[in-house]
Amino acid sequence: MRVQAAFPPLLLALLAPAAWAQAPNTARADQARQVRVDAADFQRAQPLPIPVNNNDQNDFGRWAVYSKGLPHDSLGEPDPVQFDALLAALLTGNPAQLEAVVLGGERRLVNPQAGFSFTLEGADPQAITMGPAPDFDSDEAASEMAELYWMARNRDVRFDQYGGSDQADEAARNIGNLRFYRGARRSTGEVIARLTFRADTPGALEGPYVSQFLLKTLPYGGGPLATTTDINPPPSGVEPTAHQPVEQRIWTRFAGDDRVTNYNEWLDIQNGKNPADPTDTLEDFDPVRRYIRSGRDLAEWVHFDYPLQASLNAALILARQGDFLPDGRYDPDPKSSPRAEDENNPYRVYQKQEAFVTFGNSDAQSVTTLVTNTVLRAQWFQKWQVHRRLRPEEYGGRVHNRLVNGVNYPVPAELLNSPVLPAIFARNAQTNAARNLGPGTYLLPQAFPEGSPIHPAYASGHSTYIGAGITVLKAFYADFPIIHPQVPNAEGTALLPYAGTLTMFNELDKLASNVGMARLFAGVHYRSDHDNGVRLGELYALRTLQDWARLYPERLPDGTPFQGFRVRTLGGNTLTVNATSPALPNTVSRVEGLMLINADTGQPIPGYAPLYNHAVIDLSDLAAQGHANFAVRATTYPQAVGSVRFDYWDQVRVRGTWPYDLVNDVNDPQSLKTFRGSLTLKATPFSAAGAGGVGGVPLSVAIVIQE
Repeated sequence: MRVQAAFPPLLLALLAPAAWAQAPNTARADQARQVRVDAADFQRAQPLPIPVNNNDQNDFGRWAVYSKGLPHDSLGEPDPVQFDALLAALLTGNPAQLEAVVLGGERRLVNPQAGFSFTLEGADPQAITMGPAPDFDSDEAASEMAELYWMARNRDVRFDQYGGSDQADEAARNIGNLRFYRGARRSTGEVIARLTFRADTPGALEGPYVSQFLLKTLPYGGGPLATTTDINPPPSGVEPTAHQPVEQRIWTRFAGDDRVTNYNEWLDIQNGKNPADPTDTLEDFDPVRRYIRSGRDLAEWVHFDYPLQASLNAALILARQGDFLPDGRYDPDPKSSPRAEDENNPYRVYQKQEAFVTFGNSDAQSVTTLVTNTVLRAQWFQKWQVHRRLRPEEYGGRVHNRLVNGVNYPVPAELLNSPVLPAIFARNAQTNAARNLGPGTYLLPQAFPEGSPIHPAYASGHSTYIGAGITVLKAFYADFPIIHPQVPNAEGTALLPYAGTLTMFNELDKLASNVGMARLFAGVHYRSDHDNGVRLGELYALRTLQDWARLYPERLPDGTPFQGFRVRTLGGNTLTVNATSPALPNTVSRVEGLMLINADTGQPIPGYAPLYNHAVIDLSDLAAQGHANFAVRATTYPQAVGSVRFDYWDQVRVRGTWPYDLVNDVNDPQSLKTFRGSLTLKATPFSAAGAGGVGGVPLSVAIVIQE
């Protein structure tokens, strides 16, 4: 009787095993099933894309696409029998067929069946896609390879010396002169050293090169207060502490430690053999662990990272810094949730409840790391089953054999004539001589002894999963200034205060840039691998958040249900993502090219289609040819997008219907016709009208307007 008096009868009934067995909560089970069914039905109802590759294999031959790991001849061209066997196996996903392929070395193909796997949240791995990779003989491929050669040449230049190093300045000048280049430019058209080797997203261009998320001490656990009096230190105050602080100093390779610079070594690596001298023991690294200072350091970070690592580290730093916002409240349990919640988070208005499992740190950290795996399934389908783009080290072999052995590979003349190639040949000669490896080569020097992984280039897995990870973080948290921003000293042995203001979301975008560009510094990916991969990651994360938004019981005190996650995209705009909106694309869009057209006839103007960097637009000459009424047209992939935003001079124009023409009315005081001099014209595609929705890969050209 005492027990019955202590516990209410209903609770006693619930505690009794027989009660559970006799009265299962079938309504709840049905509701749980319906949530899954509704999410699956919504995802299935979205339009499906048609994946398309660049057709390089049919246009040029087997040597023009990925074949690393197969047996190769003396030119590095794949054995046709094994190549065809692998292709047939890839398209069926048959494990027995894949196992029957004869490889050329010890290294194994990396997970070619992953693209056939499924997920239980977000889009199916085959339900989103990217446009074709740049053609082997295209101007874009030429610019990408030239940039990679320049990046290899600048691996050991410290980022804080960009703008003060002759070598970095030389790279910026030459990259800026390329006819087709997707990197960032100043408004007047120049590529300057401070902007080189960054992704062209707004947040990635602010402040020092390296993101705070790759530098600041990792707060594993919330930790004690910084002092007994400073409960909430201001941004200029004490660093937020951690129960288990982990410094982000890394083991890095010695300056000049470039690999795969000898032709015979390169051929072995293409066959999938392990490097003869891997130097992967600690004794072969710089004995001093250092903070990331250079392209070589950055490349080494992505050499050994786990897919969830960058996103999880960023989640921990963001959460702990969010505990210290100076709003006057004391947080005795910092592991549950910071006060930097997304503005739609219902716990912002709750007075007696705190987020943790839902809408709190546990939720954010779990989803952020979840998408780093599920999105890779989507990217692996693109890599193996759709595009199969050759790795930059393979392309470098084609360049070498064209220049040294006269093989008629269609390497663009702009790359063959680039001043970077003689510089690389001399550098490789020096490297090879020091190791008794023979003469110089035009091979792209690799940062890793083994070169690239044994899977195709397009697109970058690193870029894809960090694009997904940062998107989720921006969904769960609000933006705010970094507390106590820091930069490495010259030796990379300590962190120093940074005087400027850096914000969380910009540093997240910069983290994505760093992780993606790190793979370029390593020589294993192209810029387009990052530009398209990071946006595929963002798109996949947004589709996942749509499913995740269905899972919450929380409502506002007035009964209003959760309105959705507010997410700042890589395109710079903010979306509210809930279970059924916004309408999201199934394809990563991009601007393919710009051209001048006659606005009266709609036809391209000869000499200006396409419109290359440093084109001189002579208005009087155009008028004399009958093209006074001209326009700039942006061509996109896919052909129809939601809108295209044009940025030029200090103006912004948005075009919402195909064809996307920036018409230059002579009566418009902001027309290109009124400008004289050099400027950058940038076009960015968006999935919705009015430059809304998800942004795609932009294209900028530097032009000169005169008369």
